[in-house]
Amino acid sequence: MLRLSLLVIVFIVALKQVTSDAPQKVIVTIYYESLCPDSKRFILNQLEPSIHTLENYITLEFVPFGKARSINQGHNGFQCQHGPEECAGNMVQSCALDLMQERNDLEKVLYVTCEMMTEAGTTNNMKCVKRAGLRAYDVRSCISSGIGTSLQLQAEQATNQIRPRFIPTVTINGVFDQQIQDSAMVDLYGTLCSVLGEVPPCVNFNGGATEYAFI
Repeated sequence: MLRLSLLVIVFIVALKQVTSDAPQKVIVTIYYESLCPDSKRFILNQLEPSIHTLENYITLEFVPFGKARSINQGHNGFQCQHGPEECAGNMVQSCALDLMQERNDLEKVLYVTCEMMTEAGTTNNMKCVKRAGLRAYDVRSCISSGIGTSLQLQAEQATNQIRPRFIPTVTINGVFDQQIQDSAMVDLYGTLCSVLGEVPPCVNFNGGATEYAFI
């Protein structure tokens, strides 16, 4: 009995040690537009390659809205920087990502990458939605039921809180920093490693990104 009690105590201590040693994830939020060339370039060339290595250390949030604006609180739709097709693409992504809430970040990135590469959602093409394992019917229902409009209004509110001057914009733990923004656009991996510190994927990273600290 004493031996069993000792084993339980050892297990609890070990569990606490593992928990305390686990790296705290940083929240990376991407503000972007479905037809924005700069958004496409960033997601394909910076975000998608980085997530494969750093997915265990970051939590991603996507805000597909950018420089759009709602008309009459969304009752008359939205006006988007690159036209109505972009508004359609933004809403498709909002709906799909909402349906993917329980999925891991890598799956979400692969879905968004598909949309940005093919521009499928901007023409109401659901091939990226299907490729992500979602039902086209569910995404279309989200759009037609008004849920999509609500999601876009939430995206508008989130975007307006940081008032981005450039799209895409990246924030870390909800904080916008111009240095991080500039660095992330050309070297997202290095920027995230500077924030994360010496986590295994970053230990031997010799990038020139500045070190940043967030509380």
